[in-house]
Amino acid sequence: MAGSRELEEMREAIIHCDGSPEMMKHLSGLLAQDLPALNEPACKFVLECVQNLPVKTPVYATLVAMLNHGCGEFVEEVVRATCELLETSLASATLDDRIRARLLLRFVAVWPVVGIVSESAAVDILDAVVCAALDAAEKGEPGWQPRADYLAYIALAALPWAGGTLQKAKEFDRMMDSIEDYLRKRRQGPDPAAMLFAPPAGSAADTVDDWLEECWGRVNEVRKAGAQDEASWTVKSIPPVTDVVTGDEFEYAGHKHTPPPLKVVEMTFSGAAEALAAYPVRPRLRCGNNRSPLNSPVFLFFFFFVFLRKPKRLVSSSRILPQEQTEGLWDAGDWGPLERFVAEEYIADTLWAFEPGFRRDATIPAADQMGTLPLPADHPERCQFLVAETLFGEMLALPRPAHEAVFYHIVIQDLCQAIPSFPKMMAKVVGQMFRQIGRMEFEARERLADWMAHHLSCFELAWPWQSWVHVADQASAHPQRTFCSSVVRRLCRLSYYDRVKESLPDELHCIMPNTPALNPDYILETLNGSSGALRDLQAFMKEKKPAAEVMEWLKTSGKLDALGRAGAAKVLTVAALQHGQKCITHHNVLLKRYEGALTELTQESSEEQGCADVMVAAAAGIWAGTHPHMAVTAVSRLLELGLVKPADVARWLETSISDETAAGTDEDGASRGVAWGTADAWDIACLAVETVAADRVNREWKASAARRKVEAAEAQAARATADADRAASQGRHVDAGRAKEAAGRIEGKIARLRAELDDASLPVEHAGAQLADAAGALCLALVKALAPKLADAAADAAGPTPAEVGADAAPERRDQRALAMCVAALRRFRSYVGAEYEGKVREALGGASAEVATALGEAMSGRVGFSGAAMIE
Repeated sequence: MAGSRELEEMREAIIHCDGSPEMMKHLSGLLAQDLPALNEPACKFVLECVQNLPVKTPVYATLVAMLNHGCGEFVEEVVRATCELLETSLASATLDDRIRARLLLRFVAVWPVVGIVSESAAVDILDAVVCAALDAAEKGEPGWQPRADYLAYIALAALPWAGGTLQKAKEFDRMMDSIEDYLRKRRQGPDPAAMLFAPPAGSAADTVDDWLEECWGRVNEVRKAGAQDEASWTVKSIPPVTDVVTGDEFEYAGHKHTPPPLKVVEMTFSGAAEALAAYPVRPRLRCGNNRSPLNSPVFLFFFFFVFLRKPKRLVSSSRILPQEQTEGLWDAGDWGPLERFVAEEYIADTLWAFEPGFRRDATIPAADQMGTLPLPADHPERCQFLVAETLFGEMLALPRPAHEAVFYHIVIQDLCQAIPSFPKMMAKVVGQMFRQIGRMEFEARERLADWMAHHLSCFELAWPWQSWVHVADQASAHPQRTFCSSVVRRLCRLSYYDRVKESLPDELHCIMPNTPALNPDYILETLNGSSGALRDLQAFMKEKKPAAEVMEWLKTSGKLDALGRAGAAKVLTVAALQHGQKCITHHNVLLKRYEGALTELTQESSEEQGCADVMVAAAAGIWAGTHPHMAVTAVSRLLELGLVKPADVARWLETSISDETAAGTDEDGASRGVAWGTADAWDIACLAVETVAADRVNREWKASAARRKVEAAEAQAARATADADRAASQGRHVDAGRAKEAAGRIEGKIARLRAELDDASLPVEHAGAQLADAAGALCLALVKALAPKLADAAADAAGPTPAEVGADAAPERRDQRALAMCVAALRRFRSYVGAEYEGKVREALGGASAEVATALGEAMSGRVGFSGAAMIE
């Protein structure tokens, strides 16, 4: 058996195979010498490369094919292992397995191109995936469509790599007919809440942006042309390895293998919310039409495609940049319909494959690889526009991006540093989004503002603000001004207030937040309603009186009776935070010092309900409208110390929405507290739920680590037992005895590790239930409090999009922003709530107007989940 050094050299050689004829011949010759003894590790290395270097899928398929004549057993092993791993990946809904299944199916599709299997065999595997989607549609179980859409998508996504060859199989048309049959059964636009932009003005009322329909449309267009000319399937971005390595390598290629039948397991979901969270729609950055649709080949294609199939809902083909800037007009000799799709696949694949290498000491691997993608060299600017647009689409994906948002921030930053012309292309994409910001979804705006603030903080705060100075003349609630204010507020979290102010033109100083300080209006209101208690407590803070003495004073002085428990807790919280205003550490010290008193005042008893929500109100209100982030930070300290729970945040939100006077007014003038509709309220709501989600992830990691220890110990015990048996069979009884003793010791270790695993698994279940309660309670509180107030805003949102969405757009009303935030919250937390709370939310919408019920119901459950299982006829 080869040593670890030889295996590592083999792995490195396979990884760095570039597809050149010389390297392919040399590598295949070296592998052929060792393969009879190294089939298993070589197969493992090939599949590892197929998954982690998906740009080179044709290269690895060709390498395997070149070994088919002399090493048929190895190729047979690759075919079998690929199908087994594909089945396993299709049975899982994790991000890694979803992407892995798509890449493996692409690898399978390329097999007949290089002669590993027949065209019919590869089409049968693809057809099995499509049939699973069709079966799910016919059964109509709850939440069936998101996964069925995914299955149809990965089958379509494999065709650009091998469509010309697969089209020769008589089963190909049958598979395509099955896909079209599935498209008739599904509901178009299954998740309206995931659309980054509202339909452009003048669109039909039922226009949607359907990613699967566009994918089918591009493939079907090429399929029709490919029936006359196989070259129509040619994609410039796909390495034409099989055109280079020909001749003797395939003349005696060996027999074609028969892959095992593919079994796609059925999956069930508790509801549409769970299904949409497991299988979200494909991220796509789409905006308004930038050119006359009547002159667009995309429009003409979709016109014929849509009306021939007669769906009840039009398919939007709008985009953020003109078509000629990102993919051309599909003219002869230029890019075809599949070029953009393949490039988007490359970008998403590269982000996934190299995200684990995320580090900050140099250009991160993902950005480095992004600069070397085999995109067509004939239009470099077009490629950069396409990369920028796709990266922003991935980063702004709803309900959440595939990776942490900061990962995309760093990739864009590194590309700006590595490619001198990229910043210009990136800025144009941002400029186009800014012009359409009035149609952009609320959470996407906030995420874009986060990126922009981070980006500017890394590039000396440099931005062409002069082109945006017109926002100074806009109303404070205008979408463009609101976005600029959001960017500047976030910049003040990352840089010094004065430095941010100096970086802006004088005309834009009006969008600067207030100078960081406490909210004097809130403190004055608390003082006036405290019967003098606030002044006394402020004096106690200076004297560092312990919590027990403060609590005793409240009781004996009569202040507790006068204020009540809730009033006393509010005054004590304000006094503590006011005294600890210098920094977060002081916040912690003061809250910990008076933790006992605050807990006693707010805890639930048999006589009274708990009132910890007043601490949330006090922590948010004391900083409301006067600091860019401390309101959120103060609430985070309360959650971290356990003084309040997510349910208390939900109760505070419900109370503040019901009592708008107590909640405050708006972003700039919140005099008494934090109003729903402000950025602070959104951040606090997200904080309450995501804190519990992070705790669950941490517990899952600990349980996973314990599970890995058990598996490692079991493997070690198996090896020891095998050594004992081998020694006994060879008559080495002393060695056999020692091996048995070692196996016995390991068995004891396994028992201990299994006990640790059981102990670690229990908190995971508890954390999952806590997360469902936290997210569900918050979503339910928002729906109950807001549904009666949002009828006008929901009716406006359901109507046609205003013609003006840029500089001349109308200011957003407070109820419109409240609706947008509520939709964003329901969509963001639907993966946590579970079927029970999903049902409660839908029940709470029973008395709301039809427009409110539709907007909030689709945010929670998607279009099919909210409307039921009935399909479009």
